Amino acid sequence: LAGHAAPVLSLCSVGDVLFTGSQDCNIMIWDLNNLQYIGTLPGHSGPVKCMAATLARKMLCSGSQDKTIKVWSLDTFSCTKTFLGHTSEVNAMTILERPSVADVLLSGGEDRSIRVWDLAAMSLLANLEQAHLSGVFALRQLDAGAFISASRDRTVKVWGTSSWQARRTLGPPHYDGVSDLAVGSRSGTFFSASRDRSIRRWDGHSLESTLQITNAHGDWLTALAVSPSEATVFSGGRDSAVKVWDRELCCKHTLTGHRGPITALLTVERHLFSASHDRTVRVWQ
Repeated sequence: LAGHAAPVLSLCSVGDVLFTGSQDCNIMIWDLNNLQYIGTLPGHSGPVKCMAATLARKMLCSGSQDKTIKVWSLDTFSCTKTFLGHTSEVNAMTILERPSVADVLLSGGEDRSIRVWDLAAMSLLANLEQAHLSGVFALRQLDAGAFISASRDRTVKVWGTSSWQARRTLGPPHYDGVSDLAVGSRSGTFFSASRDRSIRRWDGHSLESTLQITNAHGDWLTALAVSPSEATVFSGGRDSAVKVWDRELCCKHTLTGHRGPITALLTVERHLFSASHDRTVRVWQ
């Protein structure tokens, strides 16, 4: 998928629509049925670094280097709200769909904070200042009562979704910034990828590291995804490669073709989407 004028930095899908966020400050919309371009959402004044969407609320959220979070209607594809508060670029976000209480958007920034936004009231619910000792790189829901965060400070933390307090800092830490997280909710496992070139597998219940592979890529790891079946893990690196791993982290394939660092990975049914600095998104069967 080509069309962005600068590196593609983020991916998100909802229903049969794919969104791609770029350093060109735009979000492009693509039809997942035929992979055709639908349109563009302009509005950010800086690179679009992260996105999250909820079909139930017909809402797309995007975070940018411009320090803002924009909320877009999936009905009209117009911006309905801009959240202000982060004092630096917004690097990561995820939506927690919570039974019996309002859905919330979590956002993590270079300002080291994690902010919790109520998507019903469209207001700030909590501000977890100094959530990490450095910029927050990734946020993922772990289960109904917890989410995980990863940071440049080399750590992964587990947080409760009722108290918004850190429950645990996972150990041992990585040896460099933790760039991405991927959760296999049915299998109760999750994975962390780091600039130290390693991938770790964690038990979602004991919160212990159950497996680690080093030198997974020839450079920093930058992105992770788990297949819908949770039998396969995908990793992307600054070495422009996408690698395919089984659950025991044995490498099965290396997907080559990108001509720049991988920035994001997304699985949708039988397809893997990879975004790169080469300004394209590749679609893999």
